[in-house]
Amino acid sequence: MDQEELNSLLKDFLISKRELSGLSQREVAARSEVYGMGKTLDQKTVSRIEQRPISADAMKIAGYLSAVGVHPQQYYDLLSELTYKKDGELMILEKKNNIPEQFSGALNKIAEAKSIVTDLTYSSLQSLNLSSSFEETEILLKGLKKKPVIGFFGRFDVGKSTLINTVINNNVLPVKYTPATCLINLVVHIEDRPSSISGTVALFKKGFSPYMMHDKDHVEGYLVEQGDASVLYRLGVHSYDDAPANEAYVAMVFSTADILRHVWLLDTPGDLNSEDGGDTEKALGSVEIADGIVFISSHMGFLNETDLSLAVNIIRQRPPKKQNEAIRHLLFVQSHCHSEISNEEVLEVGRLTFKRIRKQLDDLLFNPWKDEDYIESIPTEEELTAKVQPFWRENNDFRIQTLKKINEMTEYLVTHHEKVVKSNIDGTLDQLGRILRNAVDVLESGKRDMEERKRAIEEQITRFRYKEEKLVEEFEKLIGSCRSRKFSDMDSMNSYFKRKTSEEHLTDIIKETYDDKKTAQEGIGNYIGQLLTVKLESILKESGKSISDEVEKLLGEWQEAMPSVQKTSVGSIDNVSAFDSNAAFTSGLIGLSTLGAMSLYVSSAIASNLGAYILVAHVAGWLTSLGLVGSVTTVTSFVAAIGGPITIGIGLAAAVGSLAYRLIGGSWQKRLAKQVAAQIRKKNLWSQTEKTINEFWDNTEEAVSAGLSGVRVETKKHIDSLRKEASEEHEIYELNKCLEAVEEAVYSLGIKNKSAEELIKS
Repeated sequence: MDQEELNSLLKDFLISKRELSGLSQREVAARSEVYGMGKTLDQKTVSRIEQRPISADAMKIAGYLSAVGVHPQQYYDLLSELTYKKDGELMILEKKNNIPEQFSGALNKIAEAKSIVTDLTYSSLQSLNLSSSFEETEILLKGLKKKPVIGFFGRFDVGKSTLINTVINNNVLPVKYTPATCLINLVVHIEDRPSSISGTVALFKKGFSPYMMHDKDHVEGYLVEQGDASVLYRLGVHSYDDAPANEAYVAMVFSTADILRHVWLLDTPGDLNSEDGGDTEKALGSVEIADGIVFISSHMGFLNETDLSLAVNIIRQRPPKKQNEAIRHLLFVQSHCHSEISNEEVLEVGRLTFKRIRKQLDDLLFNPWKDEDYIESIPTEEELTAKVQPFWRENNDFRIQTLKKINEMTEYLVTHHEKVVKSNIDGTLDQLGRILRNAVDVLESGKRDMEERKRAIEEQITRFRYKEEKLVEEFEKLIGSCRSRKFSDMDSMNSYFKRKTSEEHLTDIIKETYDDKKTAQEGIGNYIGQLLTVKLESILKESGKSISDEVEKLLGEWQEAMPSVQKTSVGSIDNVSAFDSNAAFTSGLIGLSTLGAMSLYVSSAIASNLGAYILVAHVAGWLTSLGLVGSVTTVTSFVAAIGGPITIGIGLAAAVGSLAYRLIGGSWQKRLAKQVAAQIRKKNLWSQTEKTINEFWDNTEEAVSAGLSGVRVETKKHIDSLRKEASEEHEIYELNKCLEAVEEAVYSLGIKNKSAEELIKS
C-alpha cells in the first residue's frame, strides 16, 4: 500500500467518525482535551489533520479522537492493520547457529560419563559423591543455554514494540498511543520454550530471571499467569484508570520468527516520568541481560536531552566486546520518519545530532570506557552517524534498511556468543575432568597403608591450621576496612559533587555545552545528573575492584594451604584437591540479594573459571537463578553490583527541570547556573548519593563476612572427608574396579590426554 492510499483510508476514517458524532471542525477543536493537557487543537489544525492524518503527531490525533468520542486505540489498531507487512522481509541468517549442537554434545558426554560411574555400587566410589558433581555440571550448562539478547530501549511512543513486531513479522506485543508496555518482555523462539511452560506468553513476578525457565521449581514459584497473547494485552500494559496492580514484572513471549533461532529480543517500558519509578527501574535494570542495544528516539527531537540521558545511562553499562569494536553492538533508530519528511531532512538530523551531543557523549560514555580500557579510541562523528537508522514501518526503504542493520548486529552477536559459550563448555568439561582425576588420586591413595595415609593428612592439617588462623585475621581486617573505604569514597564523591554543582562550574558547563537558553534549560539537569552518576560509578568500581582483588588474593593463599590427597609420581609430588576456595566463598553468598563489591568479584571469577563452581554443591543453581551464569557473555554491569540502577541523574533532572526559569538580562548562563545550584541544594540531592555509597559498602561488608563463613564451612567438610577416607580400609579389587570406571568416565569426556596438572591450569 502506497502513502497516498494509506492517507486516504485514514482520512475517510476520521471524517466518518466526526460526521457520526455530529460535530463541526470548530467544535472538534473546542473539545480536544486529552490526558489532562487541556485543548490541543484549533480549527485549522483539525482541517490539516483531516487532509493529511499520516503527517499528524500522536498527541494531535489523540486530541481529535477524544473530541469525536473514539478511543485512540481504535485508530491505532486500524493503522497497524493497514501498515502491517506480511511479506517476512527479515533475511534469514546465512551463518548456522552451532550452539545447540555444542550443548547437545556436551550433555551427551556428561550423561555417558555419569552412567559409567553411577552404575557401580561400591561404597569407596559412592563416598566421593561424584553424582552431585555431574548434576552441578548439567545445571551450569543449562544456565548457559541462552541466545544473545538485543535490547530495545527508549521512552514511550517512540515505537519500540512496533519495531520488534516488525522484526518478528507478528503483532504480538501491545502497541498504543499512551505508554503501553509496563513489563520487561523477552521474545524467545518457541523451540526454546521448556516443558514447564505451556502458553505462548508467560508472566512472572519480580525476581524471575529468563535463565530460570529451565527450572520447573522456579517457573512454578514465580509464575503469575500464562496463556495466549491476550494475557499480555490484559496484564502487560499500563492502565491509567486506577485498575488494580498485578504482580507481573517480566514476560516470556514465544514466537516462531526465524531471527529468534539466533537472538532473543528484549522490549522495555518507557513511561519514565511516572511517580512510582517502576518503568525506570525495569528499563535500566533490564540492561543486565542485553548483549546488543537498539536505542530508539523520535525524529522530532532525536536524541534530545531527555533521550540522551537515558541512552548514555543504558549504553554505559554495556561496553563493547572488543577494544577495537566500540560500537558494533549499538544501533540508534530514528523513528517516526513519515513520508512528509524528505530523505535529506531525515539524514541531516542524524548528521547534526552527533555534532550537538559530541561533548556529552565523550564525558558520559566514551571517556569512561576508555579509562576502563574497554575501547582503544573514541568513535568519530562519522562512525556514530553511520549507526543511525531512520525507521517508519510504512516506508519500505526505511523498514528494509532497519531490518538489515538488526540482522547485521545479530550476526555479530552470534559469532561472539558462540566463541564464549564454546570456551565455557570446554572449561566446564575440563573442570569435571579435574574432579574425576582427583577421584582417581583418592582411590589410588586408598591402596596405601591406612596409618601412613592418616599420618600424612594430619601433618597437612596441622600446617594448614597455623595458616588458617593468619588468613582469618586478614579477612577480618578486610571486613573491618569497609567502613574506612566507605568514608573515603564519601569524601571523594562529596568533593566532586560540590565542585560540579557550584555556580561557577555550572556556568562553565552551560557555556561550553549549550548555544541557546531553551536547550540549556531542558538539558542541564540531565547532563549534571549523568556526570554525577558516572563519577559515582567510577569511584565505587575502583574501590570495589580493589577489595575484590584482595579477597581473591586471600582465597588464593587459602587454596594453596589446603590439605589434599597426595600421590607420589616420578620425580615430583602432585597436589590435587577437590576443594576450591573461590567456589566455597561463593557458596557463602547464597541467599544474599545484593552483594556490593562482591558482585564484581563473583562475575569476574565466573567469567574466568566458570567450571570451578561445580566443586561446591548448589552453587551452580544459585548462580543461574541470580542471572550471573546466564550473563557470562556480557560484562556484569554496575547496575547488578549495587542491586539496581542509580537514579541520581534522573532525580536531579526532575528537580532542576521543575523550575520555570526567568533568564532576562545579564548573562543568562550565569543566571541559569545560579538557579540550578539553588535547586540542587533545596532538594538535598546529595542525600541520595550518600545513601548509595552507604548501601554499597554495607552490602560489601555483609557479603565478605558471609563468603568467609562459606569458606570455613566448606573447609571443615573437606577436612572431615579427608580424615574419613584416610581412616578406611579398602579391598584392592574394589578400588581397581572403581579406578577403571573413573578412568573410563574421563575418557568419555574427551579429555583423556590431559594430566591433572594440565586440567588445573586449563
